[in-house]
Amino acid sequence: MTVENYILAALAGFVAGWIANALSRNRFGFSVNLFVGVFGAILPNLFLHDAEMISTRFLPVLGVSLAGSGVLLILFHISRLTERVRRHDRSRDRL
Repeated sequence: MTVENYILAALAGFVAGWIANALSRNRFGFSVNLFVGVFGAILPNLFLHDAEMISTRFLPVLGVSLAGSGVLLILFHISRLTERVRRHDRSRDRL
């Protein structure tokens, strides 16, 4: 991957993390959403490019970046929500 691809993936992850932060009702932290978005954008690009499954052109890199960051952000928010529900159920059992 070239430097331009890393920059494109990081910017796509930044935008996805920013949108996820704006859409979430309870804020998990702007910096956490940005980190998860950028990490989710760069990691699949790195793996798919090393496996030579995508080219280094603009649209494939952008598509994989947005898809990877979106999937990782969704998984992150689902795990946080289930953790909160589990914690709430345990506190109700103590009463």
